[in-house]
Amino acid sequence: MELLHKGFDAIDIAYPAHLPEILIAKLSNAKDLALASNAPTQVLLNGLPFNVALTGARGGYAFRCDTGPLGEVWFFKLPNKRDPWGIRVSVAAVQVALRGLHGVRDHLENKLAALGVPLLPGTESIARIDFALDFLAPNFVLSTDQFVMSQRFARMRHGDLLTYKEGGQTGRTTSVTIGKNPGRQVIVYDKRAEILAKKKLYWPEIWNTKRRRAGLPELDMSDADTSRVWRVELRAYKRHLKDDWGVSSWGQLQQKLPTIFGTLLEDVRYCQPNGDSNRSRWPMHRLWNRVAQELRDDLSNLQSFASEERILELQRAELMQMIRSQIAGCLLTLLALNRVDPKNLSEFLAQESRALSDRFREHPEKTQAKLAKAMARYP
Repeated sequence: MELLHKGFDAIDIAYPAHLPEILIAKLSNAKDLALASNAPTQVLLNGLPFNVALTGARGGYAFRCDTGPLGEVWFFKLPNKRDPWGIRVSVAAVQVALRGLHGVRDHLENKLAALGVPLLPGTESIARIDFALDFLAPNFVLSTDQFVMSQRFARMRHGDLLTYKEGGQTGRTTSVTIGKNPGRQVIVYDKRAEILAKKKLYWPEIWNTKRRRAGLPELDMSDADTSRVWRVELRAYKRHLKDDWGVSSWGQLQQKLPTIFGTLLEDVRYCQPNGDSNRSRWPMHRLWNRVAQELRDDLSNLQSFASEERILELQRAELMQMIRSQIAGCLLTLLALNRVDPKNLSEFLAQESRALSDRFREHPEKTQAKLAKAMARYP
């Protein structure tokens, strides 16, 4: 059971602060342009690029902005003295894996400083923290019957025990989820199957970076028998962090995280049946023992040594492949609508290419504007 990766997988955090009025005005103009063009619009806020969406978000956030596939989603409210919580950030999982907890904190606080947002240390409110461990375990078989919950877990607030979800294919369980937001959650799932289904083909680079550093061959993702990776994901949401552990700030989180996740592993155990009719006496499965062992290390400095440039390159390649597939599908539909004989496919494609070129030339300003937006979105 080889550990391929361990680290934080998602962070949501809110700040009791508002953007300066001059930046709010820029966001308002960008949002109007986004609505007019029906596409996100890029704006520079004190030199930092943000892609402004057409809509805001629930919770009173007027603006929703992203900073790219390795960045964050920022939510901003209109300044209101009666509501100090004007900024919320959701950090992309891959960024957390690459930067680690300290790196993400520094990155966010540097951005806030550049935006002219004053912060008082310790006033932030962490709304979610996920921790993930990926194990290369091709022979592991996930079974819902081997999860054992403690009475303490059942008594905890926020309806922890009542949400129990299972996913899978015929004859094979591929995921089990126990718990829910705003409490806490444990998920065990086939990470290889998930990244192939969602085409997150950049994620194996994180695994393979560690294997290369250890002198091991890269995983062959086409061979399930040698590349099956199982993820154990532990999630703590706002109400559980704040009400059950008194955690809101970075300092409190760092101090209490090992205990928070260690307690979760005790309250939800994956066990090895031993014939005892009392399930509470079943011993912990070696997977759970390994997870508990890994959590005893210092968690705050964890980060992957994968190259951010390489991850971006792989993400770009995946996106181009997806767009080419969409273009191919659209062209085949045009072929059918025009009742074109497949033998004349090359001639038809050349004709359509010329028509598109003519269209771009006839509307140069519109073409340039759309190209600029696309380049801003995918730098």
